Amino acid sequence: MQVNECVTERAGAEPWDYTGNRMTEMVALISSVSRGMPVDVAIDGPAQETWEQGKEIYYTRYGQLELACANCHEDNYDNMIRADHLSQGQINGFPTYRLKNGKLNAVHDRFKGCVRDTRAETFAPGSPEFVALELYVASRGNGLSVEGPSVRN
Repeated sequence: MQVNECVTERAGAEPWDYTGNRMTEMVALISSVSRGMPVDVAIDGPAQETWEQGKEIYYTRYGQLELACANCHEDNYDNMIRADHLSQGQINGFPTYRLKNGKLNAVHDRFKGCVRDTRAETFAPGSPEFVALELYVASRGNGLSVEGPSVRN
């Protein structure tokens, strides 16, 4: 959202697609120059309501498989899912270059894939729901180092 604010307000350009190449590449650049800095996401003040919504989404079961984010990322972290380890549900390594599709992937694309895998109707990238989930999941990494962009299967 801050990147698009800069693009529209300061550069006078059209906003970038939330998970488009330009946005993902800019977030990767910002992440790379921030590498090693501690994640420090504010969850109080004006962000608190959005953070609460994100936390609710994280613990709500979705889809035919009735899975919540927490079922994988808390109950089963470090177990294998397909050919990769499940993370503890932090996003300090995003965007992530995925070997399986040969490109940088935005965090909302990963969220979309996770929700899809529960066989549920997914939220749209940039939606209030995914923005809230992004805030909550980012806050779970408070104190960790920024590690993006990263690489995974």
